[in-house]
Amino acid sequence: MNRSKTLLAMLALAVPVPALIAGCGGDDESSDDPQAVIEAAFANETQIESGVLDLSFDLSAEGTEGGSLIATVSGPFASDPDNPSGIGQLDLDITASGEGAAAEALAEDFEAGVTVTEDNLFVNYNGTDYELGEETFTQLQEQQEATAEEAGVDESSSFQEQCKQALEAQGGDPAACDIDIAAWFSGLEDEGTDDVGGAETNHVSGTLDVEQMITDLFQLGASVPGATGGLDPALIESQLGTISEAVSGAEFDVYASTEDETLRGLDFALDLDTAALGAGAVGVDSASIGFSLEISEAGEEQTFEEPSDPQPIEDLAGEFGLPGGIPGATLPGGGAELPGGGTEVPGNGGLPQGIDPQCITDAAGDPAEIQKCLE
Repeated sequence: MNRSKTLLAMLALAVPVPALIAGCGGDDESSDDPQAVIEAAFANETQIESGVLDLSFDLSAEGTEGGSLIATVSGPFASDPDNPSGIGQLDLDITASGEGAAAEALAEDFEAGVTVTEDNLFVNYNGTDYELGEETFTQLQEQQEATAEEAGVDESSSFQEQCKQALEAQGGDPAACDIDIAAWFSGLEDEGTDDVGGAETNHVSGTLDVEQMITDLFQLGASVPGATGGLDPALIESQLGTISEAVSGAEFDVYASTEDETLRGLDFALDLDTAALGAGAVGVDSASIGFSLEISEAGEEQTFEEPSDPQPIEDLAGEFGLPGGIPGATLPGGGAELPGGGTEVPGNGGLPQGIDPQCITDAAGDPAEIQKCLE
C-alpha cells in the first residue's frame, strides 16, 4: 500500500457520504417490501449531517503469494448545513495491517489520522501531528467552494442531479448519471428490523448483480473526458464480462432507517476466482473481499479538537523521503510525483515516462500484454 495514497484517501473522506453499515441486532419482523426499501434508500435525498463513521475493508487471498489485509477508518464527522459546498469537519483514525504478501507490501502496520476543524486541517502520522495552517486551509476551502459554484453543483440536490451538473461542467455526457442503483441488487429477502448505530432499520439481504454494477460504474467513469488515459473505452468495456465472470459469489446486506428511509448501512462480500483474471500465474488462486460501513449517533452533535503542538505539514515530506512539500504535489516542470519516484509526463495520456500509450491501446485490455508495456 502506498502511504501517500492512503493519506489522500483519508482526505477524500472529508465530505461525508450517507451512512452505510454492518448491522447487528434482533430479528424483529418487518412488513416493508424489500424492493421498496432498496429503492427508497438509494434514491433518498435526505442527508445525514453528522455522526460517527466506522468503515472496514478486508481482503484475503489464497495461493503461494496469498495473504490478508485489514483496513479501518473510524471517527466523527459533521457537515455545515449553512455551507454544503464546504469541507465540513471530521476526526478520523486510519489503520491497516496485513499478513503474507500484504504484510510485505505494507512493510509495517499503518496508523494515521486526519482532523478537520472549522479553520484548519491536521494529519497524524507515526504519532506526530502536522498542520496545514489556517491560511492554506482557507484557500483550500475557497477553492472547493469556487469549484462547486463553477460546476453549478447544488450540494443539496440528489446524487444524480449533482452527477449530471458535474459532468456537464467537464464536457461529459450527463446521461451516464442515469444509473438505477437498485438494479444492482437481486434475490431480495426481508430480514426484519435491526438496531444499527442506535437507530431502528429495515434489513434487506440479497445478491449483487456484479456485471450490471461494473458496467454502470465503467460507463459513468468513461463519460468523464480523458478518464481512460487515451485508451479506447470500447477496448476496456470488452473486458468487463471477464471481470464479472470471475466473481463466484456476491452477497450483501442493506440497512435503511425505518424513520426516514436513509441508507444507514451496507455489508458486502465478494468471492473471486482470480485464475480467470490471470492472477494464478502470479501465485494467487482465489480471493475474498469484505466491506462494512456503519454510522452511529446519526444527527447528533459532534466535537472536533485541534491536536496540541502540531508541526508544519511540510515536515511530513521527510517521512516519505521527499525533498519537500506535500506528497502528491506538483513537481518542477509540471510533472506530478508518482509512487516510486517516477514522473507523470504532460501530454503522455497520464502515463509515466517511458510508457508508450499506443502499446497500451494495442494490448486491447489483455492484462499480460499491458504488463509487457509497463516493463
